[in-house]
Amino acid sequence: MRRALDSTVLLLLIATTQGCAAPQRNPREDIMLSSSSSEVRERHRAVVHAFFARLEAFDIKGFAALFAETGRQVMPFSLEGFPKTLDGRAAIFNQYRSMPDSFASIRFPDLVIHDMVDPSRFFVTYRGEIRLRSGGSYDNTYAGLFVIQDGQIAEYHEYFDPIVLQRAFGDALGASYNVGR
Repeated sequence: MRRALDSTVLLLLIATTQGCAAPQRNPREDIMLSSSSSEVRERHRAVVHAFFARLEAFDIKGFAALFAETGRQVMPFSLEGFPKTLDGRAAIFNQYRSMPDSFASIRFPDLVIHDMVDPSRFFVTYRGEIRLRSGGSYDNTYAGLFVIQDGQIAEYHEYFDPIVLQRAFGDALGASYNVGR
């Protein structure tokens, strides 16, 4: 069952994400880029690591600063009444700003960052372990696609189980994530 779910999520990720193919280059460009593409990949990978580290540290201002001014978070499986997209750094900050008030701790064990052909893209699988200040926990499994441009997150596609989210927060979901505020 778990393997079938993982395969389904991967297929949905591929089907719902625009522009995943590596950009077309001529052979001369490939030669020029090959020496620096590993350096670019490592700089971009560091942004992805910082994304998780800043969330775990409740550094929401620093977390939001990782996104480009016009950065975007896409959540195609979000619940009704919960945003499907967050457009711009300010919207992303607003969505996450109350996390320190609602969450006692956040951990992301089992974090695996998969390189893609394009050094600006990473497919990430991870599990979130979140302890709520009100008691209880929110533990979900995620898949994400990061697109990094100029050292900042241009797009972050987040795939999670919305039923687990609803069970953990119930009616308090909007307050925990500033939905609609």
